[in-house]
Amino acid sequence: MLKIIISIFKSIFSIYRLYQKKSYSIVFYYPQHFNRNSDQNVYFKILIKTCKENNIDYLVIEEPDFNSKCKRNKKATPFDFYFIIILLLRKLYSKKYTYSEIDYKIGVLFSNLFLVRFNYDNLITISQSMISFFRGFNNYSNIYDLQHGIIHKNKKDYFYKNSADLKLINYNIKILLNGPSYREILLKSDKSNYFKSNTFVIGNTIPLERKHHKYFNNNVLVTLQFTRDHTVEHNIMFLDKLILFIENTEKNVIFYLKNHPRFNDEIDLTYLYKIDNVKLAPKCLDKCFSLCSLHLTEYSTSVFESSLLGIPTILLSSSKNFNYFENEFKYPIDYKKINDFISVENYQISSNIVKKWASSYYDKFNEKQFLKLFKYED
Repeated sequence: MLKIIISIFKSIFSIYRLYQKKSYSIVFYYPQHFNRNSDQNVYFKILIKTCKENNIDYLVIEEPDFNSKCKRNKKATPFDFYFIIILLLRKLYSKKYTYSEIDYKIGVLFSNLFLVRFNYDNLITISQSMISFFRGFNNYSNIYDLQHGIIHKNKKDYFYKNSADLKLINYNIKILLNGPSYREILLKSDKSNYFKSNTFVIGNTIPLERKHHKYFNNNVLVTLQFTRDHTVEHNIMFLDKLILFIENTEKNVIFYLKNHPRFNDEIDLTYLYKIDNVKLAPKCLDKCFSLCSLHLTEYSTSVFESSLLGIPTILLSSSKNFNYFENEFKYPIDYKKINDFISVENYQISSNIVKKWASSYYDKFNEKQFLKLFKYED
């Protein structure tokens, strides 16, 4: 409750800012938990920079996350006051409506009551945050959802029964993608053909520092996937498999563990951290890749990020339900042991193979394409 009160107090200025008469070309909206290892959303950073450099009128709005440990973005307009009103209004609607329908109705209410002077041509959000609300609020704007993780044919909120999710179709949501191979996945798995005219490749919005390793340096980055997205049984199963893998590896190999940004003590990792050759990874992912020349995970997006830097990955899957990289993305190497990378020649061959594979999923950010999409470039 104290967090909520402080949140409302801090957002008093935003009440005035969003109430005053103003129209923006682009509004960026995102939840607080995307301020990862920073006080701002790293996914939007290059897009905001592009808007500044091209004199595009924009506004950044940050949704509060009362359970998040991430810092608040001081440069963003906090949405706290209005978000709390939305949470309260959700409880008043009948259960006969879906969550999406309720948010749409609340958006219509806001457009006629709370934010009558606030307007925009385009909204860019991430993780489909509040898309139903914003469609109800402004039925004439373009709404874009920026890709931030892997997309596969069974991806929730993208697909429903081998077609584009009905929420995307009904609210006319467009998707901004990292690379052409992701677009191919969407097109192949969509019987409705909605994605054919509503997906746009703008490239990877998180540029990585190009630091390459020439050989295995005995440091392994382990990106963990312990979140509420999985059952307790699944988390325990993967933890047991990881511990067994580490204990069967030479002690001169150091494993640097990096928790998922949404990890919230879903599982007890005390025993794991007590293993002698296990350490906590740096918070910054770029520093992790500079330190470690090999990557180990179950199915993290970091497989792509490490591959772009020529860092091979060992996929330690604990369930067939999460074999996305083997089955759908066709990860090009199948080494399962540390010893497979001891040879300098083997390491360099693997490095080149994964780098080439990842480039079709994660293009370089295409500023010209981004501007063209919003009619700021011929």
